[in-house]
Amino acid sequence: MCFSTLIVKKISTTVKLSVACASILIFLSCSPSPPNPTLITPSTPAGVPSSEEVLIQSLDLETSLSVKKLLIEYVAQVDSDFTDLRAELASLQQNIESLLESPSSGTLANGQKSWASAHQSYHQSNLHLYFTALISTENQSDQLYRMAYQMDYWPIIAGYVDSVDGYEAGGIVHDVNVELSPESLKRQHGLFDMTEAALGFHVLEFLLWGEPNVNTAPRGFEDFVPVNKLTNIQRESGMEISQVGNNRRRELLRLISAILLEDFNSSFAIWGDASTSFLKTTENRSSATLLNLLLESSTAMLTEELLVRSLYPLLNGENESGLQSPFSQTSEITVAAQLQSVERLLLETPTSNGVTLDKVLSSVSPAFEEFFYQNLDSNKACLILLYSSFGQTNSYLEDGTIEFEVVECINLLTNLIDQLEQIKLTLPVMTKPI
Repeated sequence: MCFSTLIVKKISTTVKLSVACASILIFLSCSPSPPNPTLITPSTPAGVPSSEEVLIQSLDLETSLSVKKLLIEYVAQVDSDFTDLRAELASLQQNIESLLESPSSGTLANGQKSWASAHQSYHQSNLHLYFTALISTENQSDQLYRMAYQMDYWPIIAGYVDSVDGYEAGGIVHDVNVELSPESLKRQHGLFDMTEAALGFHVLEFLLWGEPNVNTAPRGFEDFVPVNKLTNIQRESGMEISQVGNNRRRELLRLISAILLEDFNSSFAIWGDASTSFLKTTENRSSATLLNLLLESSTAMLTEELLVRSLYPLLNGENESGLQSPFSQTSEITVAAQLQSVERLLLETPTSNGVTLDKVLSSVSPAFEEFFYQNLDSNKACLILLYSSFGQTNSYLEDGTIEFEVVECINLLTNLIDQLEQIKLTLPVMTKPI
């Protein structure tokens, strides 16, 4: 089950995937030098032996011990990364409080910088969230999905939150009928549609930056200056001081940052419980099963976060849906962080004697060693170039050339995912020691 199952509507996703696949086929049929995208075969859910796993008799003893040590090291790395992320979110909350206490261009810039840092750390831990879902109970997974939807759903409808170009008094900020409280905001979040977000990173992002690529000015600190006196018109209309737009925007920003930290703490607690139970059973699990857990979480994250939620919408021309961070224009940082999470698992989580996951996989599959690293570098270059082009041109590149770039990134990414999937098929013939 994909980590964001509950935040992507099944019917909508099916339609989008169908359109995306059709678009790829049409494009390839017209291309003079067509790429060859690899189809992704859904993996067997955790806990259910796949046909490939049945074929796996055993890995050699040295490799088996390395895999189990790697799992222990990875669990420790998740603990460390989640602890760092919690500190980043606490710092974000503190910087937002500083902005509200003393609004200025400096405190607004600090808030924006803190948001970007925390959001990057969150996506560097995306892989950990998928792994947590695989080792959790069904009830824990459901809670994890709910927290993920509250923490990082995108795309959002900016006008559901605050004023946008052409609607100067719209959104929750200006709707005095919406109570500003944690309970109320959680009810408002996705009340009528998944994209009607009232919580999470991207609502904070919009509040801190404002709209991109429109005639309105970027968000200024003046939008967070408290209003202490009503105008005559406001007073005559019966408005209260707490209902003024600036004051409601301030309160909304404060509440969302607090709820974000609270939701992450809930997710961290789920990880603590799930990982403790998992470690108690590690010795009783086959090394092939443990290796498949790492491969499954990696391919699920890459497929769901990059292909389904981002690249396919971009291929369909749904640019606003495909860009993870449109208001801060940092989408290239986000996708780089997601890919980096897999790279760190492969190269930067060694056992005490220096064995890394890439060495294990290279021993299992010579093809991995031959093609994977070049493919990984090509993916990074393609994705960063693609997403940075949106911000650099300050437009959505509607001239048609973007389609070629998107298809190239889809092909590279599907090949990367397929290489990881193929490891399962090569495990039975593993003979070379590490």
